[in-house]
Order: sequence, then C-alpha cells, then structure tokens
Amino acid sequence: MKDLLCIGNVNIDTIMEVESFPNVNSESKVEELEIRYGGSAFNVSVNSSILGLSSGILASIGNDSDGIIGALRNYGVDYSNLILENSPTGRMFILNKENDRIFLFYKGANDKLEKSMINSQVFHEYKFVHISPTKPEIAEYAIKVSKENNNIVSFDPGEQLCYYYPDQVLKTVKNVDFLFVNRHELKALIGSNDIEEGAKYLKKRRAKNVIVKADKKGVYYFGKDYFHEKAFKVTPVDPTGAGDTFSSAFIANFIRDQDIKSSLIYANAAASFCVESYGAILRVKKEDIEKLYRSRLNE
Repeated sequence: MKDLLCIGNVNIDTIMEVESFPNVNSESKVEELEIRYGGSAFNVSVNSSILGLSSGILASIGNDSDGIIGALRNYGVDYSNLILENSPTGRMFILNKENDRIFLFYKGANDKLEKSMINSQVFHEYKFVHISPTKPEIAEYAIKVSKENNNIVSFDPGEQLCYYYPDQVLKTVKNVDFLFVNRHELKALIGSNDIEEGAKYLKKRRAKNVIVKADKKGVYYFGKDYFHEKAFKVTPVDPTGAGDTFSSAFIANFIRDQDIKSSLIYANAAASFCVESYGAILRVKKEDIEKLYRSRLNE
C-alpha cells in the first residue's frame, strides 16, 4: 500500500518579488521573478516524495502540461490518476512584498475536474489522503470517499474555499482527521483574528485536530491536547508554498511515528527551509531537515 494521495489543484506559478503593490492604473517594479510548477496538490505530492513517502496525485491538468508530468516523474510521484483536459493548465500569479502577498488565480483545467471523473478505487491504494484547495464539491466528495475507505484524511481548504465557501468548509470539518488553516483562513471561516477563539469554535463544530499555521509565530495545535510550537529563526526570501511544505512534512512524520507534537516540529523545520529560497519545492536534503528537527527535540 502506498502512503499519500494528494487531491487538488495543479498550476503554473509566476512568483514576483515586487518593490511595492501597485495601485489601479499604476505600475510597480518586479525585483525577482520565478516561473515554476505549483498548486497545492503538486507541491504536497512532490515534497512528500522528497521526504520519503510513496505519493500520488489526482488532479486535472491542461494541454500544456508535459513539463508538469515530467517533473512528477522525476520526483517519483505516481501521476497515473491525472486527468488531461483540452484547456490551459491553471495559473497562479503571486506578488510578494516581505511577508505580504497578492494572488491572481486562473482556474484553467482545475475547474474541469468533476466528481464523476474520480475513480474511487484509487483510494484503496493509499493509507492517507490529503485534500488541498479545489472545488468545494470535489473536496466534499473526496472526504466522503476517504472516510468510506478508512483512509486517514487531512484537509487544507486554502484561501479560495475559506473566503468564498466558508459554510461548505465548516460542514466538512467533522469528517476529517486533520484540518490545516492559516491565520487568514481561520479569520475568513469564523470572523475573528483570535486563533484560540477560532480553534475552539472549530472544535465545537466537531473538528478532531485543528492545526493553525501562523507564519513567524509558529504553529498552534488544538485537539485532545494543546500545543504551540515556535517557528525556527530564518531570513525569509519567499513564503510561497511554505504552508504546503508544512503539510507534506507533517504527514510524512505522522505516517512514520503517529505522534502529533513531533510532527509539528518536523513540519516547522521543513517549512523554515522552504521560505529561505524561491518556490514551493524543497531544495535541501532530507537529512538537513532531520538535523534541524532533532536540534529542537534536544532543547
């Protein structure tokens, strides 16, 4: 049995470090530019493979996706459940200024994915299913099938679902084992900046394990216990994909040792390396992450 199936969006990302965010009918200087393959399903499947899991991806991609398939092949990700559409692959344009970001999103082939296209038998092949940002009906269906197959299931709804479909997200939280949100998404769901208040509300909605990613403040966990794990000190270069890196590393460690606290520390360590370079894919050795992870365990 394979480890992790990732469901969600695949995009071609254009990442821009800007001097300032432009106003309407104005321009801003782009100081750094990177074009990479991305989307949460791509990022989590690739990073989890880098971290030692046997991972696969289920998503819809367009007629310009040869490079995406080649990248997945090179990273050892099972791409046999990709669905090819006669349309452009999704695009994400990301403007970064320090720790603030603006996203421009073209759905492309991502919007073509329908429940009827998903082969539910695939879920039998995996221990763990991670649902990343996608259409709300796809997320709901994937969660339902995952639980019917006794998969461990995590859900990272992302900003698009939390802002535009908060009621649908809140309906599903009771059916997932791990809910990943950042502080902005939590506010979109419950209308408050207070992380503890938001997590308690989600617990009332019968969420089992809530993990709130809070950037340089680290990560907060609310479940049977409460943990706050501080972030590692880094000089951030690009925050793009840090949340996906965190999710993939958390899942990788949890599959290995079934311990939440150590998985939070391991995920923080991986995310700290991600923000030190451009793009969402880890560029360090697994051993470097484990060394940093062990340094926190020994504190």
